[in-house]
Amino acid sequence: MSFDEMWGQARNDALARQQSSMRLNQLPATEGGGAGGAAQAQLHVDASLLEGRAKNAETVRKNFMDADNKVMSATSEITLKGFKSESAITTFQKRWRSQMRHMEDLLQNGVKGNLETSAAAFRAEEAKRLSKVKRLSDGEKEN
Repeated sequence: MSFDEMWGQARNDALARQQSSMRLNQLPATEGGGAGGAAQAQLHVDASLLEGRAKNAETVRKNFMDADNKVMSATSEITLKGFKSESAITTFQKRWRSQMRHMEDLLQNGVKGNLETSAAAFRAEEAKRLSKVKRLSDGEKEN
């Protein structure tokens, strides 16, 4: 058998295994997975919940930055002058600092920022709906 034939057979076997293993997990209807099952808990999200999560993300960011300061302080005290591995500490510090800046940005702008933006959107939508309900209760017709 040639290499191309062996490769083709291995590829086909891998594809067959992959396709047969892709299944959706689902509970039977009697166990809450469908009609007639137990009532499912509903997710309730509002602006204050999102703001609380944003506050938690800020706490995590601050904890990360405190850990970063401790690591950088501890590693700055290491001296390896005269050893071949002297550059390893410098490389570690550069990579650590870069990764910590990336994490800080993700937490600050990615997680916290997006939660705050979503909370503001929720608040705006809530205000819009409240205003509409008030107008309707005052006797205005719906547009």
